[in-house]
Amino acid sequence: MPKAVRREPPPETPAPIRPNMLLINGNAVSSTFAQTDLSHSVLTQVRFFNSRLHQSNFEGSAFDDCDLDGATFTGCSLRGVEFTNCDVDRLVINGINIGNLLRLLHGTQGGL
Repeated sequence: MPKAVRREPPPETPAPIRPNMLLINGNAVSSTFAQTDLSHSVLTQVRFFNSRLHQSNFEGSAFDDCDLDGATFTGCSLRGVEFTNCDVDRLVINGINIGNLLRLLHGTQGGL
C-alpha cells in the first residue's frame, strides 16, 4: 500500500518583474536592468539614480515622480512612455543627455 506523502507549500518568493506592473517607492540606485520587460507599467517614486537600463521594454509605461538623475537608457523601447515630475538631470537616452537638452530648450534645471 502506498504511503501518504505530505506536501509542504512552496516557500514564498519575491514577485518577479513583469509587464503591466505598479511599482511604488522602489529603490534601484546604481542598478542594471538588461532585457527586462516593464511594458505598460506605472512607476511612481522609483529611484533609478545612476542606473543602467539596457535593451529593455518600457513601451506604454508611465514614470511619475521618479529619480532618473544619472540613469542611462540604451537600446530600450520607450514608445508611448510618459515622464511626469521626474528628475532627469544627467539622464542619458541613447547617448543624448536629456537634462542638458531640456535646459537648452526650456531653461529648466532638469525637472520634467
